[in-house]
Amino acid sequence: MSTTVVADIAPLPGREEEVGRALRAAVTRVRREDAGCERYELNTDPRDGSYVMVEQWADAAALDAHAAGPAFAELSAALEGLLARPIAVRALTPVG
Repeated sequence: MSTTVVADIAPLPGREEEVGRALRAAVTRVRREDAGCERYELNTDPRDGSYVMVEQWADAAALDAHAAGPAFAELSAALEGLLARPIAVRALTPVG
């Protein structure tokens, strides 16, 4: 069963562009390298400069592999010290 992930990413004030660059690089890499990735889409909320990543994974194993993989590790390192708060992640399962 597929898994949808929604991640809310809040940059520190003045760091929005730097965070955006790191996230866009991750989108390119994940789409190219991570098997089981069906959707990896970056969005922004212009009201507050936050980002929302919407992800769709073929199954929980694909999501787990992504979380343990190099693209995720690289993104985590790139975002170190740039966020106002920890990334809020919601893993969702379709019900209908």
